Amino acid sequence: MVYKSKKIVVGSRESPLAKEQVEIFLKELKKKFGISYLKFIEKKFIKTTGDKFLDKKISELGNKGLFTKEIDEAQLKSEVDIAVHSLKDLPTKLPKGLHIAGVLKREKPNDALFSLKKYNIKNIKKKILIGTSSIRRKIQLININSNLEIVEVRGNVGTRINKVHNGYLDGIILAQAGLKRLKIKNNFESIDVRNIIPAVGQGVIALVIKKNKFIEKIVNKINHKKTFIESDCERHFLKALDGSCKTPIGALAKIVKKNKKNYIFFRYMASSLDGKKILKNKTFFDLENYKSMSFNLGKKIKKII
Repeated sequence: MVYKSKKIVVGSRESPLAKEQVEIFLKELKKKFGISYLKFIEKKFIKTTGDKFLDKKISELGNKGLFTKEIDEAQLKSEVDIAVHSLKDLPTKLPKGLHIAGVLKREKPNDALFSLKKYNIKNIKKKILIGTSSIRRKIQLININSNLEIVEVRGNVGTRINKVHNGYLDGIILAQAGLKRLKIKNNFESIDVRNIIPAVGQGVIALVIKKNKFIEKIVNKINHKKTFIESDCERHFLKALDGSCKTPIGALAKIVKKNKKNYIFFRYMASSLDGKKILKNKTFFDLENYKSMSFNLGKKIKKII
């Protein structure tokens, strides 16, 4: 399978994690099509709005498109064929002409606490400083333990980790998937999803394309169907809540077998911005009706919070 007209341009952000995720995608291509296929690939890394304004809070910068806008524009100009994104960075509505054609197998979706001491977030008895840029994490952390003082922190994973090493923070909350992909193996503890429900799509690498039959066939060959359904279920919930980086929303879907039939087991949380109204629960969806059931649950919760 060769793209006769030109090389296939794979685009992503400039961060070390984004570059590593491109390499993970290329490994999947190599497994499916062979090493010779990689000679047709050209990599293109783009600085996005979210990367340019690291001194501002995410909630001040607008919607989730702040990590994808410039890459979207490159795709729409046909400068990028396949965009590799962290799914949790994608808005629920992509620009006209773009769509999520596939996803890679999900890495562990948990959040993790990186610190030089083995803190257990539930059992900490003294005030400690914890860094995060996520309002979803902040509200759930405070709900777990009032001794946690939450500090806004931005930057790539390495920059944030250095704030712990330099003593500015006692710990930071990061996606465990990002730590694994960057081969960081020490000084972090995984947080049970029952304590902090992850962001929608956390741990999933998404592949976004323009309408193109050839590129669609390539992506379809490496699409992980189970992860696609589970993350799609989460995104329908998010869509009903009009979720963005400003909104405290978490969800985690998992296909499970119950009484010899497949269902989706769904954990979720949503909160008002001040954290005074917080809903956290779990339920089951019929696999064949997960889109409407997830969306309707989101609409119901939106009325409450």
